[in-house]
Amino acid sequence: MKIAVIGDTHFGFDHYGKRQDDALRNAKEAFEIAISEKVDFILQTGDVFDERLPKPEVISPVIQLLKNVNSKVKSINLVRRIREDTEEMITQSIPPVLMIYGDHDRRPKEYVNPVQLLHNAELIYYLEKESIVLEKGNQRIAIHGFSNVPHQYAREILKKHDPKKIPNMKNILIIHQSFQELLPNQPPEIMNYSDLPEKFDMHILGHIHWKQEDKHPVSKSPILLPGSTVQTQMKKIESKISKGIYILDIGDEIKYKFLELKKPRKLYHETIEINGEKPSEIGTLLQEKIKNLLEYHNHELIPMIRIILKGVLHDGFIPSDISIRALTKKYENKAIINVGKAKLISKKLNEKSKLIHDLKTRKISIEDLGLKILGERLNIKKSEKLESIFSALKVGDLKKAEEIL
Repeated sequence: MKIAVIGDTHFGFDHYGKRQDDALRNAKEAFEIAISEKVDFILQTGDVFDERLPKPEVISPVIQLLKNVNSKVKSINLVRRIREDTEEMITQSIPPVLMIYGDHDRRPKEYVNPVQLLHNAELIYYLEKESIVLEKGNQRIAIHGFSNVPHQYAREILKKHDPKKIPNMKNILIIHQSFQELLPNQPPEIMNYSDLPEKFDMHILGHIHWKQEDKHPVSKSPILLPGSTVQTQMKKIESKISKGIYILDIGDEIKYKFLELKKPRKLYHETIEINGEKPSEIGTLLQEKIKNLLEYHNHELIPMIRIILKGVLHDGFIPSDISIRALTKKYENKAIINVGKAKLISKKLNEKSKLIHDLKTRKISIEDLGLKILGERLNIKKSEKLESIFSALKVGDLKKAEEIL
């Protein structure tokens, strides 16, 4: 059995910006590669969309893309399904694209999220907390799906869900969560690799945007991170590691290979050391760096250039004194420029700058932080109830929040 694994697609990313076509373009290439490899089905790791309520202009081309995939890859046979304590033996053909939802797609249980919408339209098959057995000829494989939950509750919820290995076949878990091993300085409640089921043959992780290969600390079974198909944060690691997809060949063993995408926009990530320069001098350094990078750029799309300014400013100046407006205007048709000032030190605003930097570099999203604080204040431990209250408060529906409480 042959399977393609495609990472977070983030359809709709930068919808009104210069990169509005990147997510769809890259995803199309990813699915085209999967089709050319003659796979039996495709796994997608969540964060299908960049927003929980994607615009019709975003959903429409995704529907067309999935219709095209379904016309070229045969449906796959579903023969067994386990949800919570219910198990059923069935014979059902399902679409060849299987998805979980990520934190960008997740909505409270009483609402329909965009991945469920695609499922209801029979364009994909989505797994929330579910185990299924798929069949091709005389071969079977078990896929265990765990869609995103608030990261600080994931360990507890996965343990309660407790997916079991199905004997006499390969078992793969696909999950969209944060892990201590992947991002530094995580809160202690964030999961470790050791929280993943030991007896499974492979774990596939979404949420992290760069390709990485690890092993389970106990079983030594592979842990694969395909990475996103589009850069959304301009991280340095994404400038070094190519975008692509995994192809799994399932036999007595699981063999896998990573195939690179050719169409993603090039990202250059550079650091300029600042040692007492004034804003005008820093502007000159930035222009020289950009000019040098563009001289050797040979991709058909204009590149992204992320430059980190690091060091100590000239006395009397603060980071906001550095303006890049003229620079971005000059190169607006040649590059997408982003300059980071968080690592600049100003004696004038040292303590305030440190506070802002600490907030910017938090490894927990603002929403997850809000959920955590709300849960502590209201002494609520059930994540579904907490999410529903939080969602009602976000839109100002105090009456509904009170009813749920």
